Amino acid sequence: MSTTPTRSPQTHRLAAGGRIDRGTELAFTVDGTSYTGYRGDTVASALLANGVIRCGNSMYLDRPRGIMSAGVEETNALIHVSASGPANPVDESMLTATTVALREGLAARFLSGLGTLDPRDDTARYDKKYVHADVVVVGSGPAGLAAAREAGRGGARVILIEQDGQFGGSLLSSRGELIDGRPAQEWAAEVLAELEAAEEATLLARTVAFGSYDANYLLASQNRTDHLGDVPDGISRSRLWHIRARQVVLAPGALERPITFANNDRPGIMLANAVRTYVNRYAVAPGRNVAFFTTNDSVYDAVEDLAAAGVKVAAVVDAREELSARAAAVRASGVEVITGSAVVDTEGGDRISAVTVSAIDAAGSPAGPVRRIEADLLAVSGGWTPTIHLHSQRQGKSRWDEALAAFVPVAPVANQHLAGALNGTYSTAHCLLEGASAGRAAAEAAGFPAPAPAGAVPDEAARRAAAGRFREVWLVPGPGAGPDSGAQEFGTHFVDLHRDQTVKDVLRATGAGMRSVEHVKRYTSISTGDEQGKTSGVNVIGVIGHALRSGDTGAIGTTTYRAPYTPVAFAALAGRKRGELFDPARLTPMHPWHVDRGA
Repeated sequence: MSTTPTRSPQTHRLAAGGRIDRGTELAFTVDGTSYTGYRGDTVASALLANGVIRCGNSMYLDRPRGIMSAGVEETNALIHVSASGPANPVDESMLTATTVALREGLAARFLSGLGTLDPRDDTARYDKKYVHADVVVVGSGPAGLAAAREAGRGGARVILIEQDGQFGGSLLSSRGELIDGRPAQEWAAEVLAELEAAEEATLLARTVAFGSYDANYLLASQNRTDHLGDVPDGISRSRLWHIRARQVVLAPGALERPITFANNDRPGIMLANAVRTYVNRYAVAPGRNVAFFTTNDSVYDAVEDLAAAGVKVAAVVDAREELSARAAAVRASGVEVITGSAVVDTEGGDRISAVTVSAIDAAGSPAGPVRRIEADLLAVSGGWTPTIHLHSQRQGKSRWDEALAAFVPVAPVANQHLAGALNGTYSTAHCLLEGASAGRAAAEAAGFPAPAPAGAVPDEAARRAAAGRFREVWLVPGPGAGPDSGAQEFGTHFVDLHRDQTVKDVLRATGAGMRSVEHVKRYTSISTGDEQGKTSGVNVIGVIGHALRSGDTGAIGTTTYRAPYTPVAFAALAGRKRGELFDPARLTPMHPWHVDRGA
């Protein structure tokens, strides 16, 4: 007698809000357990809605891990997705749960850092397209949308590329933000409608610009069907775009960094902006009693959004000694803000249960009594890393900005323009101005003069003032430890969660004489995993500087940025050049006659 499997209730789904379709419920399974979510969810957001934060154990140390992000930078929540018909005829060996769109009947299982290829023949259709464009805009946040709109108004042939399933970038995660006096989502919808109505504009969602080459030759991979339940006949699963552009505007944004402290890998430790994304975009509360640990002002938007959603905020631990104006406003609202302090350890198993907090000295070491704060989620922000990958692939130079604690581009390469958080510009208003200016300049350079946008592009001082103060905190020793502690003290201070690499491994590398970040990378395997250094790349540079007492993070330099920006399937690269079409042979009209006669 068959029985219907019990489905886990969406216990952490907020009663209202989000950009999901609550009218379309989708059933799916992970590790044999049935769950439900909504159209517009990712696998990760749907799991969090069902109260599931624990994912597969770590690759080498078999430590429990949990969902830690909401995008391509995810290091823990790796899943094997089962085949599901002609459109998806083989298993997907390893994908990030944070980027896989939920669809009806999806079946997956968690991985421990490593997948296994499906040996069956992939009979899905993959195609390619070769196009020329006047202006290509990469990224559809406020800067990217503003750039595409200005370029389009000049009559240029514009292609807007966005890796997400929805356009909007950071605006998708915000709440109550206004642009031109109206809600940011309305402004974005108006811009997109204008672009869609333009004859020479192409909008590519679910498309990753993964390679940037000489003469503005771009490669982009478009996922066309994996988010669909029923796939129409004749639609390719993915499309590889080969794009030649006269001008390129890079507006890919920035990624938030974690912070390295003892047991910073436990389930229930997430990036702060990811928590904000789950609350505002997916209407999911990843935790019910949330603590924050930050080195900058950006978390205070998340704190206010959680409070507005009815989620309890246990405390905000701010490493900066002085209370910023933003922090003061949040403290005035009744939230406890602990300055000049750091989270030095955590407790918990399948989910954290408490964090240990201590005041820290100028070197970032514990300098006082510890305090235990109960929390079931810790949201961290160690600053932001501008997504300079495509810029660097074209040999674009970068420099260390001490005020922003980040590597930013020195200048754009020929026939390219930079805008938004890529430049270390974190204010939405400033991103709009930079994007509009970049879009107009690109259109003009391509031969399509555009109307002058209103407002002047902010200078460096204005951008820094809007971003607020940052404190560089690369390594927080555990209780009772200090900067001179031996490597054994740092065996649970994780720098690269996917590769299970810790500060102990970095210290072993520097102790062996390694000084270059490229050498440390290869000695330890840090940043060689699925996320390719998106969360670990800058942090390992900071830890190296800490170990060598450098005092100059920028002097250590960065690793080399190579394509692809995110993993791309070999089948997508091959397209239809498989089997007989892989290396086609030209035959004479007489060839069949010779074959028939045994020649």
